This record gives sequence, C-alpha cells and structure tokens, in this order.
Amino acid sequence: MSMPSIPGYLEPHRGGTLADLWTEPENIPSGLWPAKHLRKASPYPAEWLTIEEHFFTEAEHGGTGCVLVPSHQTSESIEGTTWIGRDLGDVAVWNTERFDNGLTLESENLTTEFFAQARRPSGSTSPVIELSHTFLWYWDAFPVKSGWSYLNRAGREQELVRWKQTDDSWKVEVRALELRSFLADSKRSAIIQFDYVTKIEHEPFERVDDSFRNEWAHLDFHCLHDRGMMSDRPAFSRLVGQYIISGLKTSRLPRWEERQQDRDYPTFIYGVDTESGKPLTHTCDPDNLGTYFDKDGTRLHYLTPVYFKREVLQPYAAEPARYSLSSNRLSCLNLWGISISFNSIGLVEAYLGDLGRDLPSDEWGHWRSYNVPPEGKMDEGRFRRDFLGQWASSKDVIGDLRRARAQASKVSSELLGSPLWKPLDGDIAAEFQSLIGPLTEDPAALGASLLVLTKAMIDAINNSPLKSSLDSYDKGDQSLRLLQRYVQQIGGEPDTTAILFNLQGFRSRGGIAHLAGSQKAKAAADLGIEGLSNIDAFESVVTRITSCLSDVTDLLNRELHKKSGGESDGKSIDPPSSD
Repeated sequence: MSMPSIPGYLEPHRGGTLADLWTEPENIPSGLWPAKHLRKASPYPAEWLTIEEHFFTEAEHGGTGCVLVPSHQTSESIEGTTWIGRDLGDVAVWNTERFDNGLTLESENLTTEFFAQARRPSGSTSPVIELSHTFLWYWDAFPVKSGWSYLNRAGREQELVRWKQTDDSWKVEVRALELRSFLADSKRSAIIQFDYVTKIEHEPFERVDDSFRNEWAHLDFHCLHDRGMMSDRPAFSRLVGQYIISGLKTSRLPRWEERQQDRDYPTFIYGVDTESGKPLTHTCDPDNLGTYFDKDGTRLHYLTPVYFKREVLQPYAAEPARYSLSSNRLSCLNLWGISISFNSIGLVEAYLGDLGRDLPSDEWGHWRSYNVPPEGKMDEGRFRRDFLGQWASSKDVIGDLRRARAQASKVSSELLGSPLWKPLDGDIAAEFQSLIGPLTEDPAALGASLLVLTKAMIDAINNSPLKSSLDSYDKGDQSLRLLQRYVQQIGGEPDTTAILFNLQGFRSRGGIAHLAGSQKAKAAADLGIEGLSNIDAFESVVTRITSCLSDVTDLLNRELHKKSGGESDGKSIDPPSSD
C-alpha cells in the first residue's frame, strides 16, 4: 500500500540518525533513554539544525553547542565526549601577554573556531545571540526579527537562522543545507555538541553506562538513581558528546554561485503552427539561439519576442520596495533586470534569449504560466531602437507624469522658494516610482493604481508656498482649493486643476479609500472613465494629470519671466508657452 508523505504527520523514516544506530541498553527505566535527542543527530541534515540551545525544567535540562574545526581535523575533534572550544566567544588577556580573541583556539593537534553562542553581557536583560560573521557574510545575510535571512539570485527572501529566547532559555537553528554549503567552501566541519539530563520519579535501580562511537559521532550515556542529588526526581540520565557535520555543496548556494550553476532551460511559446493550430515552443537557452553572426538561419533568433499576459507583473508590482517597474524594464534591487515592453494590445513582451540570460531560474515557472501566443503588434519604439538602430521613444504615460511633476516642482521652487508638490518618501515614493497601472480588469486593480496617483498628486500638495503667495484665501481651504486659487491668480482657468478635483472625488465616492456608495457611477463619469477598460481608464487619468501639470508649469514659467523683468537670469527654466 502506498502512503503519502505529510510533513508533520506522515513522514517517511529516513534512517541514519543516532537513534537508528545506537541500540537502547537493557534495564533502563522508561523515559530515561534520550531517543528524541538522538533522532536529531545525523551527519546529513537537510532541514533545520539546532546549533545553540539552553533550557532548564523540572523534567529536563541541558543544551546544544556548535564550533567549527578544519576538515582535516575532524577525527581529533571527537576523540573524547567532553565539549571542545568552551572558551570561544570570550576575550582573554594573559599575564604572559597572550591575547585570545575568542574567535579561534589553538591546541597541539586541534584548532577550534567560533560559530554561535548566546551571550549574557552585563547590562542586558536577555541573552544576545551571536553568530560567525564569516558565515553571515558568505550568505550576504541581513537581520530580521529573531533571526537572519538572505536573498537568492531571484531576490526571494530565504530564512537562514532563526531563534526563540526568553530571559533564561534559548534555541538557535540554522538551515542545514546552507550550513553544509558554507562548510564545503570554507573547508570546515561543524561539531555539534550535546549535553542533556532527563529526570523522572522512579524506584531505585542499578546504574547503567553505555557509549557510542563511529567515524562521525562519539557520545556517552549513563543513568542512575540518587535521591541525595535530585530529591524530587531521583532517577536521571545524562547524554553528552558530539558529532560531525561535513561540508557538501548542496542545492542552496550564494547568489554569486547560483549564476554559475548548470540549469535546465525551459521552453516558451513563441508562435503558432498554422497547420495544426498548436503552439510553437523553443528553449530560452541563449547558447541554443541564433545571432546575426550565424552562418545560416536554421536557429531561432535570440531576439524572438515572447508574449505574456499583463498579470505576469503582479507579484513585482506588489513589492515596489524590492522591484522596480517601468514601461521598458523590470529589475530587482541590484540583483537582476530584464528589458520588457507592452505591445499594441497590452501584452508584455520580452526577448526569448533575455528570458534565459536575464531572468533568474526561480522566476521561469511563474512567467511560463502567463505565456501566450503572439497577438498584436510590437511596440514601435522598441522595434526602431532594437532592429533599426534609431533613437526612438516608446509610449510611457506614467513616465511622462513623473517628469511633468518633477518639472513643475523645479519651476515652483525657483519661483516660490519651495515646490508645490512635496518630494515623496517612504512607501509612497517606491509605489509611485514603480507604478505601471492596473494589471487585471478587477476593479480593485484600478482603484489601487488611482490611490497611488491621489497620494502623489493631491496629498503631496505643499500648502506653505501657496498660502504665502496667495493674495487671499479662506481659513477652511484645503490643499486642492489653495492650488486652484493660486493657479487662477497667476492667469489659469478655473478648470485647469479640474482633473485633480475629480480624482479626489473618485477617491471619496468611488470606493478607493472608503466603501463605495451609490455615487460611484457618477464619480466615475466625472472622472471620465465610465465604460473604459482598467488600463484605458488609468492612462486617460494619467494623461490629463500630465496635461494639468504642463499647464501649471507654463503659468509658473510666465510668472518667473515677469519676476526677472522679462530678461533671462541664466537658469535652465522652460520658456513661456506660446499659446
């Protein structure tokens, strides 16, 4: 009968632990044989590994420690069962002028190195967890709550170390595969050291002693009854010793080694067979794609466009602090980036070779799930740049808005002493910089994009220069009304800023920031997006805000020109509009 493997409930017994290899001695009272600790000891751990532990309860006390030794000294490190490297993690200055830095201890035939500890410095109310900096640097790790993590090549956060602690107990665990890869590259072995005491109530019995030793472990065990030592639980056992974990290059590798890893390149749909109607697929392995230097045209070209639904960008748009999105590029921090564009019907397009070269292997599965056959026309600007070698721009409505906002802020700073729109910071800065518009037809997708616009274009209006420049205003005027008054004061029309009022109205009545009410349809109509698809509605709003900013900038330039007496002051400000 076949049984499924259910983590935490039904798991196959993998064998090879000390519990499998060390037979329980006879005549031991039930509860004193430390089987649960022996099951944790294996030379080939693959999940979480305890490297530092301390606790004390009525039924049990003890803990675990870990030090490193050079790989060629592993046999010497387990000659005995007494813990080695006990003085690591402490600095000592001797009368002989010897200085022990706490990182390395040398003896006649053994070198031990610090790896982890929980230290109690004077003045601290709780233990301080400390780990080998070399190990953390190897993984380019960063601290998180109760542990350390790192980013893989795809930019995905990976847990590396985790711990739980109280004022008088702690448990520190490390991901075993990451530890073994580190050990392999550093040519070190980890020595995991046990010392556990189990206590029970039991009638007197004869003392039992036993030991276990093989090429990777050496431990002692004894149990006895001694009411004078432990009156409440006079029967107790002790397990003490150590075992070796050797280095091995596992599937978990630092980013710089991931790049060199052999990989199985997936295939992507790039066309349709007209006879069978079935999709045509091809590997994205750059080495198996054609170039302009091929002798013939038998290989599919590196620059073959591949198409994806817009939804493929959703997980990246959801994390603007980590991923940067624009009309022509997707990138993750300083880790990776790939050129993209949007074709005539809104599909995301990327070159087949770039998918293999620039997209991390962890991302391939996600992109394949949104891969569709070609439809529509390639972005003209991209075609002219990439295939005709011409200087050409692509449609970029949100980029135009960002540039218009920056220009309006620059000119208003010159004229008023501070910008009409405050610089963005924190989360909203990242959201506005990576804003790409709605990626699905879900109403919530449009609402989220318009909310970012509202925060960047309305909430960020700077009231101070407006109030100091207005001839008059009412005490209750809010930022939008102040901006409208100022625009009219310098020659603008009452409806110059109408798009901003309509956007604010949609936020209030359209269900963006509050529950949608009966006036949602009217709010959409006022904003001019009723009946439009999400992307068309978004681009319509963005284009009109950009036009509003351009008009305001022209008015500001005109005022600046008047202020300078109609003469150039040498500053790089746009000339007044010819309208």
